[in-house]
Order: sequence, then C-alpha cells, then structure tokens
Amino acid sequence: MPLRPVVFAAALAVAFASVAIPSFAATGDDTSFALAAGATPFGSVLGPDNNTWITTGAGNSIAKVDARGTITNYPVPTAASNPKFITVGSDRNLWFTEQAGNKIGRITTTGVITEFAVPTAAAEPLVISPGPDGNLWFTELAGNKIGRITTAGVITEFAVPTAASGPYGIVAGPTGSNDMYFTESVGDKIGKITSSGAITEIPLAAGSKPYGITTVASTLWIAEFGTNKVAQLQGNTVLEISMAAGSQPIWVTQGPGPTMWVSLNGSSQIAVLSAAGALQSTYALETGAKPAVSSQGSDGNMWVAETGIGKVARVLSGQTPMLVTAPALTPATVSVGATLTTSTGVWAYDPTTYVYSWQSCVTNSITACTAIPNATAATYLVTSADSGKFISAKVAATNLNGTVAPSVTNVVQVGGTATPIPTPSVTPSPTATTSAKPVATMVTVNANAKVKRGQPTVIVISLSPMTAVGVVNVTYKSGKVKSVVKALKPNNGALTTVWNSPANWPLGKTRITARFFPTAPTVNLRGSGFDVIRVVK
Repeated sequence: MPLRPVVFAAALAVAFASVAIPSFAATGDDTSFALAAGATPFGSVLGPDNNTWITTGAGNSIAKVDARGTITNYPVPTAASNPKFITVGSDRNLWFTEQAGNKIGRITTTGVITEFAVPTAAAEPLVISPGPDGNLWFTELAGNKIGRITTAGVITEFAVPTAASGPYGIVAGPTGSNDMYFTESVGDKIGKITSSGAITEIPLAAGSKPYGITTVASTLWIAEFGTNKVAQLQGNTVLEISMAAGSQPIWVTQGPGPTMWVSLNGSSQIAVLSAAGALQSTYALETGAKPAVSSQGSDGNMWVAETGIGKVARVLSGQTPMLVTAPALTPATVSVGATLTTSTGVWAYDPTTYVYSWQSCVTNSITACTAIPNATAATYLVTSADSGKFISAKVAATNLNGTVAPSVTNVVQVGGTATPIPTPSVTPSPTATTSAKPVATMVTVNANAKVKRGQPTVIVISLSPMTAVGVVNVTYKSGKVKSVVKALKPNNGALTTVWNSPANWPLGKTRITARFFPTAPTVNLRGSGFDVIRVVK
C-alpha cells in the first residue's frame, strides 16, 4: 500500500496549540522495500546499531535496513544456506540460523560473518533467541532438539521428549523465569527448557500448529497457525483468541503501547491486539506478501519480513517522537541585535523535521509567554521590542506518524542595546595569534528505571553542544563487576545503544557512565554523565 500524502497546514508552524498536533498519516499505512533478487525473508530484528536486520532466506544473505529503507546486503559464506531467523546476542552481535546450511551464523554490525556447524546432521536450525543465561538458544525443526550456543560458538543439544515434534519458535520466559519456552509445531505443545536442559511440555489443542512465540511481562503469546488463533499462556493456563478463517497467524511481536502485532501469513495482513487480547485493527499488506516476523524499528514503526514477495515492509505504528532531552537556547545572555539559537533537543523514534515557535515572555516563566509573529526558524534575531523581556522557544518534532506537542526551552533575559563590534584591522599583525578556548561538553545519559537480567534495554546519550565531534565510551558497573563499550559515535549530538545485561550480572543498581572523548581537544573538552538502572530477575 502506498504511503498516504502528508498535509501540514502552514498555520500550525506559526502558533502551537496546547495539545498534540494530529498525525499526518494513518497507522497501518505501509511502504515496501525490495530485497535482493530471489529473497524469501523471514526474520526481522532491531540491531544494536539501530538498523533493522533481515534474513533473506533463498537470497542467502543478511540485509541491513536503515530507517529510510536503504538496504545493505551481506552474503552468507555457505552457499544456499537459507538464513531463517535473526536475533541480538549478549555480545552485541547478531546471530542467525542457516536452515539448509545446518549452521548458526554470527554477524557483526560491520558485516563480518562467522559460522558454527550444528552437531546433528540435517537438523534444520530455525529460530534463535537470547537466553537469561547469556547464551543463545535455537530450535532444530528436523533434528527434534533444542540447541544452546555460547557467544564463543560452543553448541550443546537437548532432545525434545515428544518424537518428531517439529520445534519451531523459542523465547526467554516471562518475568522472573530463567527458562526458555518453545513451540512444537507438529507435536501441538509448548515446551519449557531449563538452563540445564530439563524439558517439560504443555499440550495445546490438536492441529493448532504453534509457530511464533513471544514474551510480554508475565504472559507468553503463541501464534497458532493451524487453528487461526493467538494463544496466551499464563502458567499452565491457555487462553485463545480467534482470528479470521484462513488468516494463519505465524508470528506475534510486541509493538508500541504495548500492543501485539500478529503476522497473518495466509491473508497477508497484520492484526493488532491490545495487551489484553482484544482485536484493535487489521491492516492489509501487498497481495501475496505472506508476512513472517516483524520487529519495532528505531523509528517506532514495525518492520515486517514479506516472505511471499521478497520485500520488507515498514508499517506505520502510530508512534510519534518522544522527548528524551529538552531543547535549549544559546547563548545564556543576550542583548538587542544578538541572535538566539535553539537546539532541537533529543527525541526518540527518528524525527524527520522540527517546527519552531519563538515566544516573548513578561517574566522568567514559560507560563506568561506569547508567540512572536513569523518567528519560526531555529534562530531568532533579538529586536528592540524584546528589550527587558524574556525569550523562549517551542520545538515540536515530526516523524512519519505525525507531530507531538512541543517541548519548551529555557528562558533567556534580554538586555539593552548590543555592544558594537569593532571593525577588524585591514592589516593583521603578523605576530598576532587567535586561540579560542575549547567548549565544555555536557553529557546526559537516559536509561529505563529497571531491566530484566539477560534482556536488552535501550540507553540514550545526548551531548551539548550538538556539534561536538568525537567518540563515547559507555561503562556499566555494579560493585566490582564492570563492562565497557568503546568508540560509539554520536550523530547530531545524540546516540542510542542497546545493553544486554549478562545472565550473571548482579541484581540491583548498575551505574551507566558515558564519557565523551573529542576528536579535536582544542574545540571541545571531554565530558561525562551517568544514570542508574536497576537490574531485576
């Protein structure tokens, strides 16, 4: 489906309302991007580099897709390996299965691939997921086993008790669990495997053909391909939600809200359920798309592998930008004739444009301000009418889903007439030197309040000034246990990174420290900032 036209009234750029501006496009609108010739994509995951990574199946490559749909392909070394599923490991690399190649692959974010052979011949490794123990766990569709691979590449296999059960999907268990759960697509069961390899099974209805499985908080969600249902598993209790006849749900993924996004392989649709399981919407994809796995991208939208047409679809999720760090004015003091500049602030979910509105305030408070007519740029020239008053700005971020209510900057007081700038000498002194002092760099770290041990969480780091060029090292420290990620590169004063806390990471508070190292120390000074996150079971 083509993206619906975006219409933005010019009046909205002049004066902001106190409520959010309506979105530009409808949730569910989709745009598809063609993958390599012959591709039959299946897996989709958001990588630690904020790109979406896709397995191309018959295309025999791993595709990296940025938020604009630009695709980079990395061929798998083993010919006709049929890469099937992909996930992120605790080592911040991406791990994928080679169903026909009978291998597990590891690819770095720079595209370097290493392969590890599965011990059982013709096992058909299918789905792979990170476990709470820091290892990766995968299903063997034909081998009828569950495999465990360390980040060093050591594989251990565990036989499923039910013969020819067709192990399919696998995922880490609900909050507080140290187990993995998997589906038996032929055995019509849900399996639970402990870190030591002990397996128990929970029966489902005959003919259910459970495929995809996802964990959200205390609930497991299962796509029942054979009976056109989505099941919720809480403990040993199974609740089923009926989908349309012939829809063939194959995968369930958590979206914003939270909502649950169900890939309907048979009807080439995406269904959206509430966290309680109520059907909210159904969105049609291209004819014959046959959607498989979806994942939420850095832009907040859902990226869906379209197996039937060799494409990846970006489906608008309705997730508008979210403020991380408020915009700020510079300089801190101004006089008439000077120019004020506002930063955009730092926003999650990939803003594409920003809208500005400068405000004149009678006091040092944003509650007593009015919009300055025609002042809608990122800079503002202070006039005599502003003398003795206060100035602030509002900044609203826009992405493909729409514009949010603006964030307000700090307030700056305006002095009197600016001091005239002396005219420089026509003939500079040959011995004169000009040496500007380096600018201090402020570093802000924003993390979630808590994270489940062994699960990924996004860390947002912002720099001020936004023009600071250099690298950021991030240290995670709890007591005497420490982990360091080096040489992260900010873009326009911001970067996001994903932390996968190891299974043996201490519970409780972890200090996250970001240290900025400038490329040019004569331009920017070093800076650091920190936040604290609580690691829980």
